[in-house]
Amino acid sequence: MRGIITIAIVLFAGTVSAQQLALSSQYLFNEILVNPGATGGKDFIPVQVNFRKQWAAFPGSPTTQNASCHGSINNSFGFGGNLFNDASGPSRRTGMNVNGAYHINFQRDKKRYIGFGLGVSLSQHAIDVNQLTTYLPDDPAVIRGYNNKFVPDANVGVFYRHNERSFIGLSAYNLVQSNRDLFDFENTLYNPLARTYYLFGGYDFETSDKTMLKTSLLVQAIETGTVQFDVNAIVAYKNLFWVGLAYRNLDAVALLAGTQIGQFKFGYSYDYTISDIGKYSHGSHEVFLELQLYETNGGGGNWFRRIQRYAPKI
Repeated sequence: MRGIITIAIVLFAGTVSAQQLALSSQYLFNEILVNPGATGGKDFIPVQVNFRKQWAAFPGSPTTQNASCHGSINNSFGFGGNLFNDASGPSRRTGMNVNGAYHINFQRDKKRYIGFGLGVSLSQHAIDVNQLTTYLPDDPAVIRGYNNKFVPDANVGVFYRHNERSFIGLSAYNLVQSNRDLFDFENTLYNPLARTYYLFGGYDFETSDKTMLKTSLLVQAIETGTVQFDVNAIVAYKNLFWVGLAYRNLDAVALLAGTQIGQFKFGYSYDYTISDIGKYSHGSHEVFLELQLYETNGGGGNWFRRIQRYAPKI
């Protein structure tokens, strides 16, 4: 029975939620996870760690850890990346992305720019066959379906931000693909991920001198024919805290909340699953913590004074 459950969770994660790449409900607070063109686009250096437990209480449900950091160089180049670990039942995907971006600035202080980004990734796909019970002993579809080699890949993206109020970006992930015969034991490298495309945009409405409504849309399309979209809206008060809602089609409705205290930002989201798997799980939980280091585009002075002048924005 446990083998059947773990196989089901792998299949469900790959078909219903289009989860070739790790899922996040708080991508709005870390654009480089879906577009390398946004790398280095802040006027500070964000160092963020993220943890997500999807479909809590469901055996073998996806669990994701992510750590990222990026900043700008000479106001025109962005550099950064992230480390990730994504486990679903007996399968695991671990790796890293390294991004570089070139920014054309139309206005000072990163208020209006277009970024062209390129990312290089290394990922390891592994499966614990001891957690599976197969009809055929040593089934090659299982044994050769994953490997413990680090496989290279590439990502590209274009990201445009306008006056800190709106943005739009288009990106493509998993550009390098390789098809393999499961019975070809001479070929040790295999990349099972299909190309994935993201359209990501948002706009901030100033509702009063103390509050702002931040809206965004993320459309994800995979070459296997799967299309998914997320829409969310959050209300931020005085750049101190925020609350909001998000909807992911055919999957979940999420509640988002968080706060900004000095150079620290903390966020939490709870996903109420509306798909059939919601009958067997307790929803999904996600938290992130971000440290915002000194301004990369600030004037002279020492590091401590630059921190004092820094005015964090949600």
